[in-house]
Amino acid sequence: YSGDSNVLVTELTAHFCAMQIRFTDVVPPDETVLLRQIEVKNIGTARLVAGVFHLGDWNLGGNRMGNGVRFDRASHALVQSHRDAALAVGGDALGSWQCGKAGEGWESNARHDLNDGALNRQDLEIGDVNWSCGFDLDLHGGDSVVKTLVFALAPTEGAALSTLHRVLDSGFSFHENARRQEDKKWLATGLKTLKSTRGDAKLPDDLQAAYRRSLLCLPLLCGPEGAAVAAPEFDPEFISCGGYGYHWPRDGGEYVSGLLDAGYDKFAAPFFGWCARHQDPSGLWHQRYFLNGAPAPNWCLPPDTLQIDQVGAVLWALGKACQQGFKPTKEHREMTRRAADYLLSRLTDKGVHGNAFDTWETFIGSFSYSNAAIYAAFVTAHRVLDDPKYGEAARVVKAGVIEHFVRDEGEYPYLVRGFDSHGQSDDTVDSASLGAIDPFQLLDLKDARELAIAEGTLRAISERLDVEWMNGRAIRRFEGDAYVGGVPACVNTLWMARCSLKIANRLDEIGRTDDAQNLTNRAQTYLQTVLRRATPTGLLPELMQGPTGQPFWAAPHGWAMASFVSGTLALAKRLAKRLAKPKM
Repeated sequence: YSGDSNVLVTELTAHFCAMQIRFTDVVPPDETVLLRQIEVKNIGTARLVAGVFHLGDWNLGGNRMGNGVRFDRASHALVQSHRDAALAVGGDALGSWQCGKAGEGWESNARHDLNDGALNRQDLEIGDVNWSCGFDLDLHGGDSVVKTLVFALAPTEGAALSTLHRVLDSGFSFHENARRQEDKKWLATGLKTLKSTRGDAKLPDDLQAAYRRSLLCLPLLCGPEGAAVAAPEFDPEFISCGGYGYHWPRDGGEYVSGLLDAGYDKFAAPFFGWCARHQDPSGLWHQRYFLNGAPAPNWCLPPDTLQIDQVGAVLWALGKACQQGFKPTKEHREMTRRAADYLLSRLTDKGVHGNAFDTWETFIGSFSYSNAAIYAAFVTAHRVLDDPKYGEAARVVKAGVIEHFVRDEGEYPYLVRGFDSHGQSDDTVDSASLGAIDPFQLLDLKDARELAIAEGTLRAISERLDVEWMNGRAIRRFEGDAYVGGVPACVNTLWMARCSLKIANRLDEIGRTDDAQNLTNRAQTYLQTVLRRATPTGLLPELMQGPTGQPFWAAPHGWAMASFVSGTLALAKRLAKRLAKPKM
């Protein structure tokens, strides 16, 4: 990225032909448009005669078949469409073109037409389409040329073409400056929040830079509907995973939470409005959704295999927003009642929820994490609705978790995963148990017994899930994890950092300053280890390695980046306490 902005710069160098191509990509504020400035430079001494082309193989609306592509000669633009999605491509980088049909057996295939560097200028194709466009150049040594290509999206071809020409008329520099100004304005709030911790000066430069990049990235994941995707889709055919380009309500809660911590409250009302509009009549929320609110393909189905923490996490996030000044409407209160009543219906006589899917969408049972989310949901319902039955329900769930999911036979007490699908104890150490500490605060750290459980849970996870990674320390998801080889994840590692800092604050209060300092140091190590698996542009993934050795998996990941924001602010506050002068 170019400085603290969302202006993206990509350089490609082909030494064999002494050519360098520099793309500068800009998405203007409030436009569904990508502007690409293309600078081609002859970095050698000999004359360079070449063609520079873009290949487009777009499946509009996620549909490979039934697309149409044409060259509109009146507008000098390529236009592709499928039902209510249209793309218009134009600019002075569009000197020649080819409308083709994807697939090896098609003579018009735009990919094949690129082989000789001369496009056939076919004007129309339908079905599984692709296209190419580009320009020719003739440069002496050291010379360069600059062209612009614009990709405009809209519901109709007419609207896409109108947007294309409106943006082209303003010029690339106008939109690049608008992007930079908008990003500077947006970032000001988060920088003010960081400065208010009084620990920003002691925060390492790499953490400060990643904090800024996380804040700049997070709004890009959120649509006008009020919901954010977990990550941009990178595996659309679900070859290595179940897909990421969807909205998980739990991830949405974490997303809003991180932004609230940084001082941004503008996403709360749209998110909770979205949740109210798309709540199931039974009061639950499903595992994941399209941004328009339609349930997405999923494998966590009610009642016994619902990912029930999705329901609890929405109400937890609402409660956090309310504590920071958000005023729930009648619609929000009704949403809260329906969700809380659904959660009441899922409790067993042991005080914990009945069978459901876990955080990792792997196990069926009753879990420390999801019960902690339900506890937080009942706390919110009690506050928002002023109904004592929800306060009592929170007490019952907390008692059930502490009675059934705490192991205290060894040196220290700690939380285990919970129950398996048969109601038998599952003593697996699972990093998701950290949810009882942060964010759901089922454990009261001012209570000596519960503080001991929290410290013990950190210790158990450290001893069994902490691994050396990239000259740092990172956290695996759970014992025996086989997904992508059981590699550590950013979400879990950041979770551990946040919980370490939360407990360190309490240890400081009771005079255990050395222990507090050790936890603070450990948290900083976790935060910085996560950065070693950021993308080249500084975006954070979910996992620290992909299934075939990729250095990151699912990036940028909204939950991870929001959690990093919260963790960095918490660390800055801890560092500020170290700077504070002792009382005389």
